[in-house]
Amino acid sequence: MTKLADILISAKTTLPWVLTSIGAPSWMISLLVPVRESGSLIPQWPLKQRIQQFTQRQRVWRVGVFVQASAIMGMVPAVAFLSPYSGGLLILFLLIVLSLGRALCSLTMKDMEGVLIEKGRRGKLVGFASGISGLLSLLSALALILGEAHFDQVWLLWIIASASMLFIATLPLSLTLHAKVESDENDQQASFLFTLKHDRALLHLIISRCLLLHSALIAPFFVSITTSQDDTFQLPYFIAASSLATFLSSYVWGTWSDKSAVLTIRIATGICLLASGVFYLCFGLASLWLNVGLFFFLSVGYAGVRTARKTYLLDIADGNTRTQYVATANTVVGYVLLAFGGVYAVLYPIIGEQILPLMSAFLFIGLVQSYWLKKEK
Repeated sequence: MTKLADILISAKTTLPWVLTSIGAPSWMISLLVPVRESGSLIPQWPLKQRIQQFTQRQRVWRVGVFVQASAIMGMVPAVAFLSPYSGGLLILFLLIVLSLGRALCSLTMKDMEGVLIEKGRRGKLVGFASGISGLLSLLSALALILGEAHFDQVWLLWIIASASMLFIATLPLSLTLHAKVESDENDQQASFLFTLKHDRALLHLIISRCLLLHSALIAPFFVSITTSQDDTFQLPYFIAASSLATFLSSYVWGTWSDKSAVLTIRIATGICLLASGVFYLCFGLASLWLNVGLFFFLSVGYAGVRTARKTYLLDIADGNTRTQYVATANTVVGYVLLAFGGVYAVLYPIIGEQILPLMSAFLFIGLVQSYWLKKEK
């Protein structure tokens, strides 16, 4: 349910379309993914220091869920009542708040998965949950497509509100989950830089993640470039493509990740590279169906990168060491992501579509760098 909510309020599909439709400046669109991702990553080290005293991690997870639900609901008046500039700024601010809630959930959910699910089944868990949420999101997108002729701002507000209500609905469901993680004094005393400098496996994982961020960073430009070519209501098609990709591929990616997460990362990155390269060569055709089809393949690759990366992190560490790995890696990646976002926000209005080959080059370097990742199985 939380994954479905994430898709409905995605910074790669829904929010770029929302900002474009209300007339917000283009630089705001460039910041959506960096703000969404870095806002949930940068705070994780200081949060990790606080939550280790709470051995029942599911309680902290519930706080994160409530914060996300509240932030999403706040976007409704931003779209309904404010000017394009003010509304866009408020959406970006609420996206930061949402990301803080996600930071809590990210840290604690990996602890919960690590405690409750043994190695060899974690990839399937991640993939199966993603696949089911993709199916539900696909059904939502099809409903939007069928009702396209009657679409107005009220429908858009209902999409946003539905994402908030899905988060709220998970709270009673989580009451059956109990994941106790004992605190370790040595882990609590290890500094951020000490952790980063003295674990080569963690260092290579961080470098890989920083480069492969572009599988997510490039997605909003697919939506934005296509939207600028055609004024028709295209959001459901991109949501449907992303959802179908997640539904069809996530369980397969999860199964492969349980065998070799590193190999899965390489295959998925190759798919992202192929999709972005073809899109760059063909976007001038202004074909909605071609662009959506390529976005589908990009989403297949991104689902693979994401599933494999999560499984890899779950498998190379355990207990509070896992929490420390997650917090350290996510904090560094958050700063790097924010830097990338700032650079691309400046470059996009200047170089336009030429930003695509630049981002693809970083993806290719990430593919090469994956050969330095240690085997986790």
